[in-house]
Amino acid sequence: MRCGGSRLVVMALPVVVVCAGLCAGCGTGSDKDGVRAAANGLFRDVRNGDGHAACARLVPRAASSLETGDARCDQQILRLGLKGGPLGPVEVWADQARVRAGADTVFLTRWGSGWRVTAAGCEPRDDRPYDCDVST
Repeated sequence: MRCGGSRLVVMALPVVVVCAGLCAGCGTGSDKDGVRAAANGLFRDVRNGDGHAACARLVPRAASSLETGDARCDQQILRLGLKGGPLGPVEVWADQARVRAGADTVFLTRWGSGWRVTAAGCEPRDDRPYDCDVST
């Protein structure tokens, strides 16, 4: 997301990367199914023009990060151009997850009994943190 001319960047990823090294292969089939459902739901809501439902799939801090000036999350999320695509392998590390959806990468966290998106529209950048359109 552009904010004052610069894009927001997910900075908490080194923790995820460290956890990935420690917990590679963690996560049950139902965890992975929940992650897939949450990511697919986000992209489906955006495709259907339902910004309210798409924002409900975000953790509150990610939703509020989209609210700038008079623009609300439900308006902004539809303007980002999140496309998604076929889901790639799901990686789950305890209560954190990552899934690739086409050219986008989505990060999620366990939220209650399900999963919510913490970052979306993320692109990897060599040895630097992902660059994300939606992030906490």
